[in-house]
Amino acid sequence: MEKKFSFSDQSTKTKIIYGAVIAILCFSAVIIGLVAANRKTEVPPVDEPPAQETPGDQTPPSDEKPGEEALTFTLPVSGEIMTAHSLTVPVYSETLGEWRFHTGVDIATEVAAPVYAAARGEVSAIYSDPMLGKTVEITHENGIVTKYSNLNATLAEGIEVGTALASGALLGVVGDTAVSEVGKEAHLHFGMSVNGASVNPMDYIEKTTDNSSTL
Repeated sequence: MEKKFSFSDQSTKTKIIYGAVIAILCFSAVIIGLVAANRKTEVPPVDEPPAQETPGDQTPPSDEKPGEEALTFTLPVSGEIMTAHSLTVPVYSETLGEWRFHTGVDIATEVAAPVYAAARGEVSAIYSDPMLGKTVEITHENGIVTKYSNLNATLAEGIEVGTALASGALLGVVGDTAVSEVGKEAHLHFGMSVNGASVNPMDYIEKTTDNSSTL
């Protein structure tokens, strides 16, 4: 008769070996179970969205077009400043016989002296001011408008509302149409505003070798 295997009948040494093998198998099973569980709970990596700029990092929008040079301003006519811009101290008007604020600069020159656009822009208004005479306004980038007054009634060819101008484009010539300034020598009244507020044009123009400045 075949004898059945009985663990109790084995020697002590054999029992120890069997026990060690069983312990190792149990330990391995536990390790494998832990690794498998850990893999199930791992969260797959998620691509982070691109960093958002904070308001302080944003660059203000510019009206400059790609490849376009920075906006520069030059004196629109050759001559010296005879009356400065003044919004705080009134300037005496010999013609009117009264003190008035001066929202521009008067550039002394000669009658019929050519007047040029101080910077590139678009003609936005042409009119006869009751005090400053024939006037042309040019709208530039960044909310800037330049104003050329005391012009001759006849403007240069092609100067009309909506005309796009390059810096230095001929607008017309100096005249004597400014009723409030007829007591002065021949000059161009040159004004400038930024976002509707009058500013001193000379703050935007620095006399250099080429008589230009960068805004």
